[in-house]
Amino acid sequence: MRRLIVGIILSLASFGLYAQQRTLRPPSPPQLFEQLQNQVNSSQNPDSLIEYYTTYALRNLRFEPDSSEATILKINGLQGLPESKIEAHASLIKARLYLMPYPDSALIFVGRSINLFNKLNEQKKIPGLLNLKSQIHRQLNNYLAAEDALLQAIEIVQEENFEYQDFELNTLLNALAGVYMRVGATDIAIERYVQMLEIETSKDRECRTRLNISNAYKTNNELDQAKAFLEPCIENSEVPTPIQIAVIKSMGNLEKLQGNFDERLFYMKRAVEMQETTRYRDITAFLFLAEAYFDKAEYAKADSILSLVNERDLRRTQPFTQIHLKILEAKLLIQNEEQKYALNTLDEALSIIERIPETPLKVEVLLLKSEIYKSMGDYRSAYETISKTQEINEIVKSRAKTYEEANSKVRFQMKAKNQELAQVTTELGTLKTRNALIIILLLMIGLYVFYRYRIHFLLREERTRNRIARDLHDDLSATLSSIHFFSEAVKREKITGKDSQKYLQLIDDSAVEAKEKINDIIWAIDPDNDDWEAFLTKCKRYASEMFESKNINYEINIDTTIELPQKIKARQDLWLIFKELVTNLIRHSNATDAWVSFISSKDQIILCVRDNGIGFNIKDYGEGHGVSNIEKRMNNISEMSTLNLESKPEKGTRWELIFNF
Repeated sequence: MRRLIVGIILSLASFGLYAQQRTLRPPSPPQLFEQLQNQVNSSQNPDSLIEYYTTYALRNLRFEPDSSEATILKINGLQGLPESKIEAHASLIKARLYLMPYPDSALIFVGRSINLFNKLNEQKKIPGLLNLKSQIHRQLNNYLAAEDALLQAIEIVQEENFEYQDFELNTLLNALAGVYMRVGATDIAIERYVQMLEIETSKDRECRTRLNISNAYKTNNELDQAKAFLEPCIENSEVPTPIQIAVIKSMGNLEKLQGNFDERLFYMKRAVEMQETTRYRDITAFLFLAEAYFDKAEYAKADSILSLVNERDLRRTQPFTQIHLKILEAKLLIQNEEQKYALNTLDEALSIIERIPETPLKVEVLLLKSEIYKSMGDYRSAYETISKTQEINEIVKSRAKTYEEANSKVRFQMKAKNQELAQVTTELGTLKTRNALIIILLLMIGLYVFYRYRIHFLLREERTRNRIARDLHDDLSATLSSIHFFSEAVKREKITGKDSQKYLQLIDDSAVEAKEKINDIIWAIDPDNDDWEAFLTKCKRYASEMFESKNINYEINIDTTIELPQKIKARQDLWLIFKELVTNLIRHSNATDAWVSFISSKDQIILCVRDNGIGFNIKDYGEGHGVSNIEKRMNNISEMSTLNLESKPEKGTRWELIFNF
């Protein structure tokens, strides 16, 4: 009676869930075709049409693979598109079509599609194609090539501005981690999954990733770690119910592995209960619940749930799930002492196993059959069945050994490559991948160079403005003030005759001086004069003109082709020093002979101005003669500068300025 009641309750729940599940099924072929027709009728743009046809072909491959050829003919008939684009899309469809039956051919087509899309500069299609290429290599057991294809795809996604960049990146990282899991490199797989968690913002995808990490730890038999990664996703309202159900089922299996059968039963009940609140339908949740009841020796409840499962259409269920169902059904029949029915059920399981490679599940089925034969007293059949298990065990072990040896080599190479990558990322001080680091580093360097370039020119412009303002104030202010003073004096005193001529001459001299200073400022800021040859030529010309105007014999030793040790920013200060030394010689020395030299060595500039004039007593040489101004300008040029001044009355004067760099 109790069994009947449980069966009725679960049947009602199953019926409701089955009705809800119908809305979650993918579109049928007629529905897909109807969608395509609506899209084609709504647009005549050939670029849009080729995308519609390609999407339709890829989605319909599962149901009607033969329709792909007809779709390719439609694509070939599109007008207004380059041949390369048509061939690129056709090759993509063929690559997906031949993925399972002819992986070698699929590899050729996907390579052709990648090359054509690259030529078309449609970079956003390349990562998906590289992911497909990786799938084909996995089909061919070429895991190193599969890894390389995914690493290329990840690099492109990080470089290009994808609309859903994080989603694309996580999809590729998930596929890459799957490659590592396939060859047993779980430690590297976990690293990639953790990397996905760092950039994931969706609770849905975060929990999917946590589920993968948990499975990786389960593979390593680190069950507590596996459970710890699942806990944040249990009873979390932000996580979609189907993902919560998957997490709860996984937690239940972990509890089973730890021998916690009560906890396992609790989680399996919770998974089935949650399915009642959603359209999601998962037959394995019922299977695991039935197994949990069986492990607790509650056979009636296990049998009731299994009856519900068997009412379903199991043709689309995974073979391994079907085999587990048959094994559990046989165990329940044995408990009910229905050995003959149990044998028939196990034979059905064997017929499913025959369609897949040799598996340890076959050994489990044969061992269960052997136990039934022994309980029935048929020891001959039991012995024959046990004999078969030994042969299967040898095949499975041999295949597993070969597979492990091959994967060990691949795993070693992958680990070596990932260690190199880890070393690079460690040196750069970040956990990002190598390609992301290079991109970020180059971007930062580019931004920094641009910033420094901009700051350099802003500072240069500011310094130029300040220098012009300073020069105008220092050099022209006093001169213009004197012109103003003399003109006011003439107007105020009403001076005439010789006195007026005297003031006019002073005004004229001041105006000429102002003009010369303005010319000096313009010359200093003119980019055409921003080299040493122009500077030295100006010095040489100025000195010769000044000496000739006063009939002074002179000797100028300035080679305009010399290479000065450093590009001096305060070039104008050096010019003003030179000009002041020559001007002082002309005005105050009463000399008949003058010598000027401008010498450059590796780390020095030496300027020497000498005359045979009246000289002076250095001790009496005051501020009015401009020594402090010269020293100030020397410090602007070089802080390691030296001024040597030699002069005696009637013995001439020698100025030596040494600039060290």
